[in-house]
Amino acid sequence: MNIELLEEIGLTKSEIKVYQALLELGNSSIGPIVSKSKVASSKIYELLDKLIEKGLVTNYKEANTKYFKAVNPNRLMDYLQTKKEELGKKEEELKKLMPQLQQMFSEHLEETEVEVFKGYKGVRTAFQEMINTLSKGEEFLVIGGGDKPSTNNKTKIFFENIHRRRSEKGIIQRIIFSEARRKSLKEMSLFPHTKPRYLPYGTPTTINIYQNTTILLTMSPTPAAIRIKDKNITESYRIYFEKMWETAKE
Repeated sequence: MNIELLEEIGLTKSEIKVYQALLELGNSSIGPIVSKSKVASSKIYELLDKLIEKGLVTNYKEANTKYFKAVNPNRLMDYLQTKKEELGKKEEELKKLMPQLQQMFSEHLEETEVEVFKGYKGVRTAFQEMINTLSKGEEFLVIGGGDKPSTNNKTKIFFENIHRRRSEKGIIQRIIFSEARRKSLKEMSLFPHTKPRYLPYGTPTTINIYQNTTILLTMSPTPAAIRIKDKNITESYRIYFEKMWETAKE
């Protein structure tokens, strides 16, 4: 018997043992049920009462002896349907409660949220959230880092995957790099929705800007990102980017 499935619909392991024992025994008094199910005799009446409440067991008396009997297993489908209806009601109640919970949560949110991501998996998480957050036609701005392209193949594959997903979703990227990176940026320009410009100098850290979020990124010696969610800080970086964009060359 798939005990895990019965557990998932709301029966305990002990209840399942008792129910299974009754299916095999048919009508039975307490003694054989305890012996067959191998549950503690001190718990047997409590377990049977719970199964009776769930409509899975019935009982009757004969010659001053109490007997128990498993209900047709079809009752499990009715029981599951009842659980689904109860869950639906709870879902509606939770929806009504959500505005109050959200208000309580928002009251304690810090105005500035700072998170640190380390390693390829961590940095991927930060950028994947960016891709999930932005919609087609929205853009994120990048001030690129360093004068030399990475020679690390893992890093190259990492950025290719990010930009492929970004371009497939139709997210626009405006990126400013140093002239020394113009040749290597030609490969990135092949991804749709990429608009590069160049300045005579570069930056050691890559600055990524979107909506109210700024991500400061370095890939060497170990990938690491600092994500700052703050409207004012991000707006400052955005103004800085636009000033640089005006003077950068295509």
